Order: sequence, then C-alpha cells, then structure tokens
Amino acid sequence: MTSEWGEMVLEQAREALPPVEGEVSLPGLAGPVEVIRDTWGVPHIYAGSLEDLFTAQGYVTASDRLWQMDFLSRISSGRLSGLVSEMALSLDRFFRTVGLNRAGRAAVAGYDDLSHTMVQSYIRGINAWIASMPAPPVEYRILDLEVEPFADGDEGAARGAAIGAFMAWILSTNWDAELLRVEIAGKLGYEAMLSLFPDVSTEPGVVIAGKRAGETGRRGALDILSTAPIQPKGQGSNNWVVAGSRTASGKPLLANDPHLVVQMPAIWYETHLSAPGYEVSGVTIPGVPGVVIGHTAHHAWGFTNVGGDCQDLYLERLNEDRTAALYDGEWEPVTVHREEIDVRGHDEPVVLEVPETRHGPIVDSYMIGSTQPTVIEGGITETYALRWVGHDRTIQPSTLVRMAQAGSFQGFREAARDWACPGQNMVYADVEGHIGYQCTGWHPIRTKGDGTIPVPGWTSEHDWTGYVPFEELPWSEDPAEGFLATANHKIHDDSYPHLISKDFLPPFRARRIVEMITATEKHSKLTFAKMQFDTTSLPARRIVPRLLEVEPADDRQKEAMAHLAEWDHSLTTSSVGACIYEVWSVHIAREVLLPRLGEELFQHFYGRRQWTNAFQYQVLPDLLDFPSATWFGADGTGARDDVLRRALSAAIDFLTAELGDDTSGWRWGALHKARFVGQLAMIPDLEDVFTAGVVEHGGDEQTVLQGQFEPGYSYDVVVVPSWRQIIDLADVDSSLGVFTVGQSGNPASPHFNDQVQLCGDGEYHRLPFTRAAVERYASGTLTLTP
Repeated sequence: MTSEWGEMVLEQAREALPPVEGEVSLPGLAGPVEVIRDTWGVPHIYAGSLEDLFTAQGYVTASDRLWQMDFLSRISSGRLSGLVSEMALSLDRFFRTVGLNRAGRAAVAGYDDLSHTMVQSYIRGINAWIASMPAPPVEYRILDLEVEPFADGDEGAARGAAIGAFMAWILSTNWDAELLRVEIAGKLGYEAMLSLFPDVSTEPGVVIAGKRAGETGRRGALDILSTAPIQPKGQGSNNWVVAGSRTASGKPLLANDPHLVVQMPAIWYETHLSAPGYEVSGVTIPGVPGVVIGHTAHHAWGFTNVGGDCQDLYLERLNEDRTAALYDGEWEPVTVHREEIDVRGHDEPVVLEVPETRHGPIVDSYMIGSTQPTVIEGGITETYALRWVGHDRTIQPSTLVRMAQAGSFQGFREAARDWACPGQNMVYADVEGHIGYQCTGWHPIRTKGDGTIPVPGWTSEHDWTGYVPFEELPWSEDPAEGFLATANHKIHDDSYPHLISKDFLPPFRARRIVEMITATEKHSKLTFAKMQFDTTSLPARRIVPRLLEVEPADDRQKEAMAHLAEWDHSLTTSSVGACIYEVWSVHIAREVLLPRLGEELFQHFYGRRQWTNAFQYQVLPDLLDFPSATWFGADGTGARDDVLRRALSAAIDFLTAELGDDTSGWRWGALHKARFVGQLAMIPDLEDVFTAGVVEHGGDEQTVLQGQFEPGYSYDVVVVPSWRQIIDLADVDSSLGVFTVGQSGNPASPHFNDQVQLCGDGEYHRLPFTRAAVERYASGTLTLTP
C-alpha cells in the first residue's frame, strides 16, 4: 500500500510526464519530426534528415528516461558521487582507476564525421528536453538536486562514449578470472586451480570456424610469476536463426535474448527510427544514438557476448618510489592520471592519482556481486597493470547506422568490421532468405601465453603484437544445416589457429537450443517463444543421478530425494525438485569450497562471482564422478557421500526455515524471484512507488531462460533476458518483442511496468514496423517543430 509520502511523490511524478500528442517546439531542428507512440509507449520517429532524427531521439528518450541517462552517464565516467555523495565513492574510484572516462575520450578521438553528427544531435535533443520539460524527474526532487544540461562538444561525446565503454567493461571479465586463477593456485596449488577452471568443449555444427589455436604454457607463466619480487601491498545471452527450409513460412526467423543484470528502469529503450536512407526498429541503450539490436524491412540481427579474452593483467616491477616500471632492462616513467572526483556535500574534490604503465592502469581493487555490486578496495595485493582493448577502441555510433543500411550479409559483415569491444556473436537473416553469423571484436594476438593468468610486465615476451584479422574471425553464411545458434559457448573447433578465449561459458544453453531446433521440422514464432522460455537443465541431467546414489541419512532426506527422483530436470517456478536441486547444490559448494578457500576467496570465486557460477555447471559433475581427498577430505565415494549428506541436511534446514515444513511448498519460484526496483526504492515509504514488480522466475544460469542468482547473496535472480525478440522475415509487422518492465522510468506513467507480467509469463507484444501497422497501433502523435 502506497504511503502518504508515496502518493505525493506520484503526484509530482505525474507533473513530469512528457507530452505525447499535439505540437511542441524543438530548437535546432531543420524540419518537423513526427513521433507516433504505440500502445506500449514505443516512439516511432519520422524525420527528414539523420540530424533531425537523432535530435528527436535524444529528446524523446530523455522525456522517458532522463534520470537513468544521467545516472548511467555518471556511473560510467566515475562521477556518481556528485549525485549521491560518499556512498558511491568506492565505485567512482574503481571506474576512474580502470579509466572508463579516459576510454571514452580515446574512443571519441577516433570517431568519423557521422558519429560526431549523431552524438551532437542526440545531446542537442536531450538538452532541448531539459530546457522545456514540465517538471524534473521526481528523483531529482526527492534528492534535492538540480537537473544540469548534458555537456556537449568533445566532453559530451566522451561521456556518451564512456557509456559504451561501461557496457564493454561489464562484458569483459577475463581479468577477474586471471586474478582468481593465480590466487587459488597460490592457496591450493596448480592442479587444484586447474580443476576449478576446466576447459570448455567445442560444440560441433552450431557455428563453423577454422583451425588450431596453439599451445598454452600456463604452468610456465605461473613459475615466472612465483620468482618475481613481491611489491608493497597496496562481471551472457542466446541467439539463433533458422533458414526458410526450417520454417512454416519459408522465410527465416531470428531470435535473440541478451542476458543482463536485473535493473529498473530496463537497460534497453525500444524505438523505431526513420529518415531518408535509414529505417530501423529495435532497442538501444539510453544515452546512445541509433538502434543496437533490431531489424529493418530487409534484415534482422541479434547479439550474444563472445566472451573473448580482451584483457590481460601484467605484474609490474616498479622502482622504489614507484615512478618507473622496468621493461626489457630499461626504466620507463609511469604516467600518473590525476582524477578529481566531485562529491556531493564536499567543498573540494577527492583527488585520486592513478599510475599507468605501458600496459595500462595499475589496479588495486576488484568487484564482486551484481545485486549490490561491492568494490573490494585494496583486494589486489600485487602490482598488476590492466591491458584492455576497451582502453583503445569500443564502438563507433556510425557502425549502428551502417549495419542497418546493409543490403546483404556481406554488407552487414563489412559494417560490423569496426565493432571492436565488446566482441559480439552476431546472427543475421534477410528477406532474400539468407542467414549468417559473424564473430566481431578486437582479439589480441599474444607473443606468449594463453591469457588465463597474469604475466610478467617487465619483458616484451608477453606483449600483444596485434589483433586477429577480421577476415580470420569465425563466420558462416547459409550453412547446410539451415540454422545457426550461439549462447556464449566456444565458437570454434580445436583446429582454429587463433586464441579467442579460454573463458567461454559452458555449452549447455547452446546444446539445448540446438536440441530444440532439430526436434521440430518447421518452426514458427510460437515454437521460438517456447524455446526462449525453456527451463530444461542439461547440467541437472548429469548431476541429479549422482546425488540420488547417496544413501539418505534420515526420513527428511528420504522425502527430499523422492521429490528429486520424480523431477524432470526442468527448472519451472512450480517445481519442488528444482528447488531442492538448486539449494542442495549451493550447500555442496559451501561444504567443499569454503573450508579450503576461506571466506573472501570463496565469495570472489563462487558466492558473489559476477556473470557465472562455473563451479555448479563445470566443476561439480567431475568432482562427483571422481571424488578425491583434495575436495572431500578423503578419497572415494564414502567421503563424498558424507559431504553430500551434510549439505542436504543444511539445505533442508534452510528450506524449512524459509518455506515451511510442508515440502509441497518448496517451489523454485517461491525462492527464485526477479525484483525490478529503482535506486530510490531503498528509501522508507517509497518502496512501492519505485518497484515495478516482483515476479517468480524459472531457470538458472545454464537454462535457455536465463535466471542466474548469486549463491552467496540470495536466490533472487540477478541476470535475466533483458530483451526478447523474434523477428519474422516473412512479415516484419508480425514480429514479437518484450523487455523486463516498461518504456518509461516515470513511476506515474502507464508504461512504467506494463511489460513486467508479459515478460514473466513468457508473452510478447507486437513490433509494428510499416507505416500502416504503426498507425494501426498508435496511441498518440506528437509533432516536433523547429
């Protein structure tokens, strides 16, 4: 029930709602722009030029998401403390150290003319909304803040580019895996580390690529590091496409559901842009001009993260006063970046000095968790410099335009050539019936090593010598199988000649997608929708039979195991077996890992590790099959079964305390929920105002319906399908899409949360594209005039 203060806040929020009908003046336009909003609040923007189109896009997006745009711009460039005071200072320090603000400036220096035009037009539209809005977003009123115009020129472009760098950063996680490998090897030994980081297998026939990647040499690099002098201590997706030979319509179908952290408002903003020579519909990130994922009248595309290894940690040897780094026998001066962080309530900025070697900034902290990201300040005790592709290049905005303007798969590939970081698995389909796949990104070529652990920075032996040529990246066009699918898995066979990554995610989602594609002769949007909502767990098919071999210790365990024996391995919200499986798995991890890793390393590797729970899906099956003293205290099944029984007792105790004595109430959805709450929901009496919805959610990290949770935090979902699209090249107007909450960030808007239940129930809304369809679904028309 909304409090009295909450009602007042909602009334203030209504004052800030944007006009959706009539005529409004927008200074800077060369001609009138028409904005038709459909029944889901999606703007369909028609302009006479690209400049006017992107100006209008900035204006309309800001009218729905200004607070989010400001917040995202600030967090990505390390300026959040100026908005919310000291509580954000550790985040600002972290991102200033990593240098997302500097990466933004570097990206803008390489922009072409079209990119500059897009960005400056977009900022002009944002500021036109700020100058004319009927009231500020209610968040500013609650926090007693003024709405400041967005910076323009190169500084404004750099802040926008920092948003792109931020997205690239959260999808570039190898440096954290390197850190974990060396920490675990130091604590438990090399062989134990290897068992916690097993290689992933190749999935034949899903994506076709080339030749051998070469040898590793990981142990030798660790040996080199162990001789180094100790210096002073100081964060997935699915896509697939099928050809007309596999569809009821005879034309291709394309599906995509990028997996990102649960948040409110949604990370995506749906939009339809039209100007002479350019028309595209899909989703974009507030603060970024153009459309990132979507379709035109001619073709459609979708992304998953490659997971390419675009980061390396270099252990540096610094001189006594830390002003120079040793490199090939010479001392090179260390660059020091002076970062001034404005903090709300402080008269003077907080000054941070970031040393940087030829390899990159020296990092002393890492992050854990996604629900409440936590910076472990000083958690890195060696002098590591971070080399990252994103420091040099991310994505030019003009790339988004050229991808939409492509007239063929070859043209699309050429447009995607400049997609540097984060590397993406792009699937494609067009009305001529062609389907295709392209791996993108700048993937380093290393003189030595496989990128899995830190390497010496005082020698050129581990330098990057360039990037894998675009022509040699994996790609495929019109395969004989009639389909292509990616799910963050290993995208090439063992004969491929280049190193893309050693940290691909497990292949289970990809396997399940292919299993479902090949099980149906002719696909439709309905079969694709069922696939996107599929909760079958392939890891559970292997793990559960091993768990059921254990002799139960008592009647409680016997009853729990009976539920598990009847389970079909589908992680539906109503499943009791799914709930017992997941909670038992968490307690197995605690029994096995916590005594050996210690609390801090346990949380970093397992409890709150960002983006993956590798232990449950990659490690646990082998530990159950081959029980050893390293992990169970003694060799053999007896020691293993003792651990499993203790873990099951702890799991039953937890479930009883949380869900009651009646095991029929132990449903997976009762524990596993997606909570869409805004930043200000933490304020007493405002939780209802800024909560868009709480929905039961099926699946886990390795089901097609993504539902990753943080086992060290709670069973609430932290990563979800942030946007689900099904594009029908036989009739683009019948295409379907849905994201997590709604178009508007304003809690008083009817589009604040009107997609929550659709998304939770596995349903969609239409994506009208042609002018006739847009007008059929229109709810209001706004004309923007010069």
